[in-house]
Amino acid sequence: MRLRINISLFLLGAVISQHKMSAPSKEVCGMNEGKRGGGDDGVGVGIGCSLSGNKDFFDVILSKTNVTSPHHLRPQKHILPKLPGVTVPLVLRHGDKQWQMMYLGGDKRPRFESGVWKRFVNDNNLKEGDACVFEVMESSAQILRLDVVIIRNTMDLPPALLSKIQSRGKTPETAIEL
Repeated sequence: MRLRINISLFLLGAVISQHKMSAPSKEVCGMNEGKRGGGDDGVGVGIGCSLSGNKDFFDVILSKTNVTSPHHLRPQKHILPKLPGVTVPLVLRHGDKQWQMMYLGGDKRPRFESGVWKRFVNDNNLKEGDACVFEVMESSAQILRLDVVIIRNTMDLPPALLSKIQSRGKTPETAIEL
């Protein structure tokens, strides 16, 4: 039997399955237990109130360059048309914290500002192999707001599968066959 895995769908499935738990954890939902919503603005935080299927999102399995120098994070090509094509303030929100930086959308290779992205990585103790799901809460020529769900890499994958994941499995065209 052959099994096809698309990493993006796999990540979303992991988030949704954790969302269905009766007592979601702060780490998955990005909110305190028993609390609904994020703040006074009425916008939800994390999976507990977001990733409802009606907003655009993209996910990233963090690589070495995402979590160590040069601390680059570039959104996937499929989401770029939904993001500003100019440099704008970017607000990342995870749990009850926010990080403000610039989104360099006007560059040839759009990316997050490295310095504050590094602070986000350090503040959340992100490691290579962890995943982030970024949900687009607001995207305009003035600002970009993203809610972030962090999925910790708690799997000990066999080296052969890990190398396949790192080189393939990022799009439906490059799905991993087991």
